[in-house]
Amino acid sequence: MSSNLNNMKTLVAVPCFNEMENLKECLDSLFDHKLKNNLNFDILVVDDGSEDMSSEILSDYKKQLSIISSQNNFGLAEVFNSILSYTKKMKYHQLLIYDADLQYPVENIIDLLSKLSEDGLDIVIGSRTFKKIDHFKASKKFFQIFGSFIVSKLIGLKIKDATSGFRAYSRKSVNVLLTSNKFTYTVETLFQAKDLNLKIGNFGIGQVKKTRPSKLFRSDFQYIKNTFSIIVKSLILYKRNFSNFLFIFFTIPGALLLSRFFIPYLRDGFNSGNIQSLVAGFSYLILLFMLFIYLSLYSFLTIRFNKIDKENYSPKHI
Repeated sequence: MSSNLNNMKTLVAVPCFNEMENLKECLDSLFDHKLKNNLNFDILVVDDGSEDMSSEILSDYKKQLSIISSQNNFGLAEVFNSILSYTKKMKYHQLLIYDADLQYPVENIIDLLSKLSEDGLDIVIGSRTFKKIDHFKASKKFFQIFGSFIVSKLIGLKIKDATSGFRAYSRKSVNVLLTSNKFTYTVETLFQAKDLNLKIGNFGIGQVKKTRPSKLFRSDFQYIKNTFSIIVKSLILYKRNFSNFLFIFFTIPGALLLSRFFIPYLRDGFNSGNIQSLVAGFSYLILLFMLFIYLSLYSFLTIRFNKIDKENYSPKHI
């Protein structure tokens, strides 16, 4: 790490939920990496209501790092918001998220932070090379690659690994990001970052390790469903032009139904038929308009309260 980076106040944050099998190795690897490379960063662990021996393991490190803990499990999205709040409160210049399951190579911490600083970026994503990960099923590789492609097209940026949790953040991004969903922060914050004109970059990381099954979801179907829901919600919140396009697009069926009544009426001066098309067309457009009003209000209020929360956020973990 350059002397410039060592002069920056840096936080490495570790989300933790029932990680007693990996936590000690994770923390020891971070401290070893810090010592061997003469790095200057603090470590924060957010224990999200662990029900195993994680808290006991953390007690052995309480003089070496900071700990945020809760009695209940609030989920990864809330953990991320708590990390942002702590980072702002303690006035860190940059933040790096490192998962407790040891999936990501600790050696790449310096690379993500260096790229963040040297390239003037706000977010650097540690991108996995899915085709080279032998322990990923073919279906998982496909959905990861395809999902990242879709997210890239929707936000207009090249994102190689949209769901990677191994990320570095600038102070600017820490001050403006806040996730609003209850599942995870990875996808929504990309849409949010693009909306806020933050600069996003990718860094190809080394081989990732095989880990225990995810605690975020029970099956691939649940993961895909939750991620799809977040993408739709993010389009509504952060891509208003796209939402308006969808509204116009979905008016076409209603307009076609109404045309069956109004074209003969305008042409002949009367139309005693096609009453069902008239009723169905008006009903469809009224329901569509009501949905559009609801989504517009939802978008406005969510963004409005997010702005308030960014200034006055009080995490549930502290």
